[in-house]
Amino acid sequence: MSGIRVGDIPDMAAIVAMGHELLAQSVYSDVKPDEQAFRMLVAGIMGSNKGTVLLIVDDDDKPQGFLIGIVEELFFSRVRYGTDIALFVREGYRNLAPRLIKKFIAWAKSKPRVKHITLGLSSGIGDPDRVGRMYENLGLSRVGGIYFQKV
Repeated sequence: MSGIRVGDIPDMAAIVAMGHELLAQSVYSDVKPDEQAFRMLVAGIMGSNKGTVLLIVDDDDKPQGFLIGIVEELFFSRVRYGTDIALFVREGYRNLAPRLIKKFIAWAKSKPRVKHITLGLSSGIGDPDRVGRMYENLGLSRVGGIYFQKV
């Protein structure tokens, strides 16, 4: 049975593998990954219950997607917002992306002083109009865009 849950240490190898998949499909495909740095980030999130979360799309204890989320203060205020660092769901499980995002939004809203949720599509994966419609169906509003240049 597929569902959404919080990630834990036994998920590490699958999350790293999906991180490589995300990178290969993204605008960052030319960037050499530092797997140790990614493992340390993921382990740190798993060990924290404050301002970070790792949510998993689970299919019978086999991770098929993940969302790394954080809560941060706005740079000009003590007000906080929730945002994603990385979001990836394997093909065949992308129908679960709205549930994954809803779970993240609920988590972020449960944190003190959170007044905003900000989600983007910066990887270049997927149809931005379709993703935008999904975000809008989840109650978010479009406020801009992301522009990219390789140097």
